Amino acid sequence: MKTKAIQKAAGKVAEKAMKKGEKAAKALAKDVKKAAAPKVKQLKKAAAKLSKKAEKQLAKGTKEAKKALKGALEQSSKKLKKAARAI
Repeated sequence: MKTKAIQKAAGKVAEKAMKKGEKAAKALAKDVKKAAAPKVKQLKKAAAKLSKKAEKQLAKGTKEAKKALKGALEQSSKKLKKAARAI
């Protein structure tokens, strides 16, 4: 009889301890989430700024490349005209 009573009591104590542990883990997770929220927000803003900056640089590079290509094509066209006149 005594062993069954001990087992029951131990089971109850274990269940209570498990519930308290779960509550403590949830509370800790909630506290960590609250503490990290401002940093996460700050990192998202920084990422957005960098993304916009990269897009602008890409657009600028594309524009310069188009200008260079256009200039090269115009020069080639002028040389072809001269060659055609010479023939």
